[in-house]
Amino acid sequence: MHNKEELIGGRIGKIYRVKETVVRPSNKWTKDIHCFLQFLHEEGADFVPKPYGINENKEEILSFMPGDVFNYPLPEKLLSDAMIVSASKLLFKFHTYSERYVSRLTNCEQWMLPASYPIEVMCHGDFAPYNVTIVNNEASGIIDFDTLHPGPKMWDITYAIYRWVPFKSPNNPDSYGNLKEQIRKAKLFLDTYGVDREGKSSFVSVLMKRLKSLTDFMVYEAGNGNKDFQLNIEAGHLRQYLDDIKYLERNEEEITCGIK
Repeated sequence: MHNKEELIGGRIGKIYRVKETVVRPSNKWTKDIHCFLQFLHEEGADFVPKPYGINENKEEILSFMPGDVFNYPLPEKLLSDAMIVSASKLLFKFHTYSERYVSRLTNCEQWMLPASYPIEVMCHGDFAPYNVTIVNNEASGIIDFDTLHPGPKMWDITYAIYRWVPFKSPNNPDSYGNLKEQIRKAKLFLDTYGVDREGKSSFVSVLMKRLKSLTDFMVYEAGNGNKDFQLNIEAGHLRQYLDDIKYLERNEEEITCGIK
């Protein structure tokens, strides 16, 4: 493959840019994700990759989304109020389109993550800075849909806040700001999206449940020989998630009161 440029992300040496396309390993859920992405493009959503199919090497081919992508530790410009507002608006925009796909589900689709109920939208599943392209200091495009699955809006919203604030324990090296600042930024994200009082009341419990589902999935995959998850656990990610759950649990009352 000529003019192949490796894209740095969670899977080293497996994702490349070739001209204006991205080539990535495909999975058993890739065809269903491509159907979803194609639907979004037909609906006019230009902020997600356009799918071009699967090649002879069982790799998926997608359009390249321009912009910068950031991982942790996040730079200052990713931690600003303006970026929180921008990310929230992009997630709302995505859900506005993705909820239209729910009526098309046949229950025969394959997803990496199980559906969560009640099903309101197609959740991205990992709406984080490393999966969002930044153009002119605004959240512009969404990439990496491997974690796509049906679920409630708050399932996606809470995890997005966990990643963008970031709303994590002080023991987590990715954490930023004290609890008061985390609550303020979480409220900004929720208010920008338009989450109602009931949704805010469920924020901590839904996020803890979301993180617990993630840790359970990591342990299951690692136990079944998935080397990516084995490496993640060895790197201490599982321990960090469990500590973040305890942090949320200890401060649930203060967080819930602060975001309303």
